[in-house]
Amino acid sequence: MDSNGKESGNSSQDLLAEYESTNVSLISLAKTLVSTSTMPHLFLITILSTVLYITSSADSLTNISAMAFTSLSIGYGISALASNNSSVKKWITLDNELIDERPFIIRNLAKFRICIFPLMMATISFFAMLFLFGDNGIIPLGDGVLPLVMGSLFVVWSIVQGTSFTKWASSVSAKLTDKQKPTHLSMSVAFSIGVIALISSALAATFYKIHDLDLSISGAFLDSLPFTLITVLVLVANVAYNWQQKKLASMKYRLHNFSNRWTIICHVFISWHLLTLWRQIFLDPTNIQVLLEELILMIFTVFIAIWSMTAKGYKSNFKPINEENALSWGLAFGYAYAGSVAMLTTVFDDIRTVMQIGHAVVIIAVLVIHRKVLTDIIGQDNLAVEVSRIVEQTRDSKGENPNIEQLDDADKTQLETDSQEESWQEDHDVDWENGEEVPVIEDVEWDPIIEVD
Repeated sequence: MDSNGKESGNSSQDLLAEYESTNVSLISLAKTLVSTSTMPHLFLITILSTVLYITSSADSLTNISAMAFTSLSIGYGISALASNNSSVKKWITLDNELIDERPFIIRNLAKFRICIFPLMMATISFFAMLFLFGDNGIIPLGDGVLPLVMGSLFVVWSIVQGTSFTKWASSVSAKLTDKQKPTHLSMSVAFSIGVIALISSALAATFYKIHDLDLSISGAFLDSLPFTLITVLVLVANVAYNWQQKKLASMKYRLHNFSNRWTIICHVFISWHLLTLWRQIFLDPTNIQVLLEELILMIFTVFIAIWSMTAKGYKSNFKPINEENALSWGLAFGYAYAGSVAMLTTVFDDIRTVMQIGHAVVIIAVLVIHRKVLTDIIGQDNLAVEVSRIVEQTRDSKGENPNIEQLDDADKTQLETDSQEESWQEDHDVDWENGEEVPVIEDVEWDPIIEVD
């Protein structure tokens, strides 16, 4: 019982340890993604995404561009799945140990040979899509259907961004510590409000200053006050909504520490997306600024999604995503994301409305997952406390009734012997001389007995 109680008592700690165990190094993953052995892939996605973005603006090439983005995503997805094969791995990565003494231009152009296999897979996928969904295909989709679907996937990428970020945030928040300190929930909430207010005002003031270079720094901070107030109100509303969970977490230092970190990191991310919405509504940024911001957001989303999938892969025996093929998966996701952004600018008349919906979806996703993680941890802790309480009650009941004990082996043997004797004595009442009457069955012809050798 003791071991079970102890094991149950640590269930919330085990859940926090599970969150922390997913904290795969961002630095090591970043080094893998920008390794010189795979650098041509990064150049290629930059070039092809730019070209396809330009061609998608032409009405006659929009559908073809959407197919090209989709095919490139599929091609790199196939490359990622096949990268465990030694031959495929050699085809898509460079061997830095080989010395190439050819001229500089030829030497660098030769490095793009690692892009041949993904491009071949993408080409096959492209013609397969034409055969199936082209104007003369088996299932013609018609112009505008695929671009519309790709553009709408921007909302899906927003959900991926929110879930991937919260996975990283939970691992960062779950720091293993054995310290036991007194907790003060009200002070922690006040500290969180101060941090979010400071970060929000600094970010908003920066963009107000960029929007109007003649504006003074004090004026920029003054203009940022309404936005800062909104971010603080969102934080206060979220804390009030999750007050019961945070109050329970404050009873243990480690849970309290996790709750504070988790809340601050999530609301910094929420503040970023709220600021994007605020700018697009009130500051009227140029299309170049919007696209530049979405490009940065795309890179961040791809990177954090790769991190999330890589961390998940490390914990499973089935590892479709690891540090070796992380870049290929990232490029597959990157082409799909870039295709969505490109289709937004061509299919939808008002690109900003769709992007605003995407940012709102991210905010909602983070708020939902923020509550879910807190509820899961507190639920585990409550379960552990309940099990421990039952164990203690069982111990107390045994202490109060010492006469209620299990019989020892000698008593058990004596009891079994007495029981057997009593059962034999009962047989004396049976008349053994009186044989059992056999029923007489008349008029029945019996078949002869068949002997089987």
